[in-house]
Amino acid sequence: MKIKTIKKTRVYEEVVKQLKELIANGELGPGEKLPSERELAKQFGVSRVSIRQALTVLETLGLIERKIGGGTFSVAEKLDFDIDPVLDTIIKNKDQLREPLEMRRILEPNLAQLAAERATEEDIRILEDSLRKQKELIEKGELIIDEDSRFHYYLAKAANNEIALKIVEVMHDMIWQTREKSIKAAQGSELSYRGHQRILRAVKTRNGEKAFDAMLDHLEEVEALIMKHLAEDRN
Repeated sequence: MKIKTIKKTRVYEEVVKQLKELIANGELGPGEKLPSERELAKQFGVSRVSIRQALTVLETLGLIERKIGGGTFSVAEKLDFDIDPVLDTIIKNKDQLREPLEMRRILEPNLAQLAAERATEEDIRILEDSLRKQKELIEKGELIIDEDSRFHYYLAKAANNEIALKIVEVMHDMIWQTREKSIKAAQGSELSYRGHQRILRAVKTRNGEKAFDAMLDHLEEVEALIMKHLAEDRN
């Protein structure tokens, strides 16, 4: 495959367009397996997060299929629709969420790290109770938007930094839309719940670095879910 190094800021958009072209011209035929995320990231010269975001868009558009433990495959024999207007809609809506998403990346991983270092037994009990409620809602087939918001608030509270907590409170309405769109995506509640589980495990083991990484991974998944929800809305 001939792949060009990505140089634009919105890198996942360029990844989508290049892979779309490979499918359109037959270089990626139906049933053909794509390289791994790691290899694609290396070939494109971008992060694995950008590759994951691009694959989420392509999967939602029905151009590829991702099999757990089995890889990613092209499933389209040809493109009988123009992907660019769909992609433009996704990007336009995601740009409206750019600042809230950036703030979450700046603030929440650091709060998770502090929570791992400072959380009391009562803080952990409250977080565990929030996870239990999320599980119950999922089992009932209900969305966990409110409980998702509470989990992140309780985590910020466990960081024991009053100024940071005030910032989280002020940001609540601003970032609500990011939570709503990610949770409403297919399997959004389940994926968010699993992300919260990983974060809480790191907090309970008092591993600040793992808590930071777990929160950052969770937020990357949230961004991918948002794009998936936007694509589903467009279709």
